[in-house]
Amino acid sequence: MATGYTKMKLSPQQLQRRRRIVDPVQRAFEAGQLAEAHALAIAGRKKLPGDAQLHLFLAAVAERTGDFEQVRHHGRKAGGQGPNGGAYAVLSRLERRAANTELALEYCDKALELVPGDVPLRIHRAGCLEEAGRTDEARAVVDEMVAELEGRGIPLTPHLRFEQAKLKVQDKDTNEALEIIDGLTEDTAAPLELRTSAWHLRAKALDRAGRYNEAFEAATQGNGHDAKPFDPDEYERETSAIIEMWSKANMATFPESSCESEVPVFIAGMPRSGTSLLDQIIHAHPVGAGVGELDTLERFFVQAMAAYKPEAPEGKQFGSLNRFKWTRAAEDYVREVDKMSPGAERIVNKAIGNTRIAGLLARLFPKTRIIHIRRDPRDVAISCYMGAFNNLAMPWTTKLDWVAHAFAQSERLLAHWKSTLYVPILEVQYEELVRDPGTQLPRVIEFLGLDWDDACKTFYESKRTLRTLSYDQVNRPLYTSSAGRHTNYAPQISGKDYPANP
Repeated sequence: MATGYTKMKLSPQQLQRRRRIVDPVQRAFEAGQLAEAHALAIAGRKKLPGDAQLHLFLAAVAERTGDFEQVRHHGRKAGGQGPNGGAYAVLSRLERRAANTELALEYCDKALELVPGDVPLRIHRAGCLEEAGRTDEARAVVDEMVAELEGRGIPLTPHLRFEQAKLKVQDKDTNEALEIIDGLTEDTAAPLELRTSAWHLRAKALDRAGRYNEAFEAATQGNGHDAKPFDPDEYERETSAIIEMWSKANMATFPESSCESEVPVFIAGMPRSGTSLLDQIIHAHPVGAGVGELDTLERFFVQAMAAYKPEAPEGKQFGSLNRFKWTRAAEDYVREVDKMSPGAERIVNKAIGNTRIAGLLARLFPKTRIIHIRRDPRDVAISCYMGAFNNLAMPWTTKLDWVAHAFAQSERLLAHWKSTLYVPILEVQYEELVRDPGTQLPRVIEFLGLDWDDACKTFYESKRTLRTLSYDQVNRPLYTSSAGRHTNYAPQISGKDYPANP
């Protein structure tokens, strides 16, 4: 973890006291004892209120556990104590994850002003540039670092080699890319997460080179490194429970917010089905915007589900989460996205969880619109399997059979919402979208209640980037080569139980 670079004027006695508080937090964090590090940092803040380093440890623990709201909170608290390279670094990583690449670069540059020689920060900057489509700049940073380290006889770090390989893949230098990647996958000193990513990068390079059997094997290796337990039957039971709870009869008794905003729009669909593409197209409209996969409402859904008591009287099934709090949650969300995209009349959220929480979305925003994008389930399965997902959140992506099962449950949910919700739901077929954009793009924009604008056709010219596996694809014109991608993997996908092609 990057340390705090804020300079503090402390007496020897104060410095010794501070070390007694901060050092145990650092030892626990470095030992991977995140819960203990968090508890010690919270306790330490009572004795050292506002201490930047304690806030940084709390931000780092939150980053490891995926609580990105707390990352932002503690990162900003640390930075509020004065120029702090560690705070800028953690905020840069956060904004990169959220696809706010320009802001990520801004924070990174602030950190580098304080620690100009910091190798991890410079590598991070190269990654931001590559994801922003600024490959020439990224290459310049990587080449400079490679020359510098080799000139000093210092081995290249695994993360630098990974960024080097990513650029080689972009340049279609397959053999050179594979040479670097193979070195990473065999480097037991490299972090497991990085080696897993290297396997998936190998799959990407081989897929682009048309070496499909080898690409599938590389993806299999990557998924094996990061496989998480998944119970298809339990997943189906969870889907059934949502359908049962959010029936038309039950929803009629649930709280409904009085939020009148038409700004929120939601995209529902499986990952790798074209959600990022739709987001980018809508964002290109002069009064449209996208906020990526904002999970604010998913957190409210978790609260609501935990509070739900079906036996309670009508209007009180959610305890203290009454209609006034539902309204407040809705209006807070509108303010949040308005702040992110001021002036936009329609702001789309493409969170993967939208499919499961569509009933809640309709009760929070009675005037919302939902777009359901579908894609051939075989293409979805191959794209999920070949990509490097957050397998903790979506463990079903690591096996083709599991993807088929998740797809079937997604279809069940969308069929349920279409038969029970009063808000409009537009169905878009990915294959039709890429083959006939002249018809499909105006159809989407009309559904949103907006006038057509030709900027939607040139969505790829936007400097905005998305944190998606296809970030280097949604920033170029529409193409049809991904439709029917599964045919390249016919032997691997043969005999799998996929729903009929929609």
